Amino acid sequence: MGNLLSDVRYCLRGFARRPLFAVVVVTTLALGLSVNVTIYSIYDQLLVRKLPVAAPTELVNLAAPGPKEGTPSCGAVGTCEEVFSYPMFRDLERLPDSPFVGIAAHRDMNANIAIDGQTVSGGGLLVSGNYFALLGLQPAVGRLLDSNDDRVDGEASTVVLSHASWESALGQDPGVVGRELVVNGKPLTIGGVAPRGFSGNTVSLRPQVFVPISFRWRDSPFGYPNHADRKVYWAYLFARLKPGVSLEQAATEVNVPYRAILNDVDAPLVNDFSEQTMREFRARAVTLAPGARGQSQMAVRTPLTLLLVSTGLVLLIASVNVANLFLARGSARVGEIAVRASLGASKRRLLIHADRVAELEERVLDVLA
Repeated sequence: MGNLLSDVRYCLRGFARRPLFAVVVVTTLALGLSVNVTIYSIYDQLLVRKLPVAAPTELVNLAAPGPKEGTPSCGAVGTCEEVFSYPMFRDLERLPDSPFVGIAAHRDMNANIAIDGQTVSGGGLLVSGNYFALLGLQPAVGRLLDSNDDRVDGEASTVVLSHASWESALGQDPGVVGRELVVNGKPLTIGGVAPRGFSGNTVSLRPQVFVPISFRWRDSPFGYPNHADRKVYWAYLFARLKPGVSLEQAATEVNVPYRAILNDVDAPLVNDFSEQTMREFRARAVTLAPGARGQSQMAVRTPLTLLLVSTGLVLLIASVNVANLFLARGSARVGEIAVRASLGASKRRLLIHADRVAELEERVLDVLA
C-alpha cells in the first residue's frame, strides 16, 4: 500500500508539472477504451447474451426452407425460409408424440396504440397463447397471455404491456390491469405487464405490446394475420425440447408427421407448381436451430466480429502511441533513470517511474526548487 500511494502521488505531481502531456495520454486511452466498450456491449447483446428466460439452451427455432406457393410474408423476426402458415402451426402444436414440450408462434406488427386519449405509433408482437409459458416467464403485474386468449381465430380481448412501455407511458401504475388499450383501432383489456428486461425473443425488436396471435385488426394490408389459408406463410415458430431430446433427434421425429401433413393436406391445394417444384415441395423438411439467443434475420455476426477486431486494433494503436510518448519523454531522463538504477530500483519500479527512492528524490527537487 505504501508503494501504491507513492505511485499515485508521483503520478499526480507529474501530471501537474506537464498537464498537456497528461491530457493527451488520458484522452488517447479514454477514446480507445470507450470505443471498445461500446462495440463489445453491442456484440454481447446481439451475439453472446442468452435470452432472459428459463433454460434458454432448451429453445430451438423452426424453419421450413423450400418452395412455397404464394408470397410468404416475412418480417424482422426472420427470413422467408422460416415462416409457416397459421394452420400448419396449429397442426404441429397438436402433434400427439411431439419431441417438444410445446411450440409457440410469434410475428412482429406495426401498432397504433391509444390509451387515455393519447395515440402513439410503435411496435407490437403477435404471440400464441403458450408463448410466455413456454419461455417460463412470470408477470411483473397482473397476468400474461395463456391458451384461453387465442382460442378463437380472428378474435382477441387481452393485451400485455412490455415493462418498458408500462414505465414510460403509464409511470408503472400498479392499477393498469383491467384498463382499456386500443390497438390498431380495436379495444383490448390490459391483462398484465411483461417482466423487466424481457422484450421478446427477437433481438432486433422492442415491442410495446404483446397481442394474442388470434387478433385481427381491420383492413390489414400485410396479408397477415390470416388464420385459415394454408398458402399464406407468416408465422415464426420456436419450441422447447423435451428433457433428454437432442436437436437432431427432435428434427427426425417432427419431420415424420410434418411431411405427412405437407403431402396429405397442403400438396393437394397447390395449383401452379411444375413437377420438379412439386417434388421439392413434397420433400420439404423442418430444420431446427439453437434458440438460446432468440430469433433475428440480422446478418451481423461477421460485420460485428470484424468491427470488434478493428476497435481492438484501434486500442492497440492508441496504446502504442502512448508508449511512444513515454519513450520520447523518457529519452530526456536517461540520467535520472541511471541514478535510480544505481540506488537499487528494480526493473519493475523503473518502468513505472515510482520507487521509494524516486519519491525522496522528488521531494529533494521540490525543496531545491
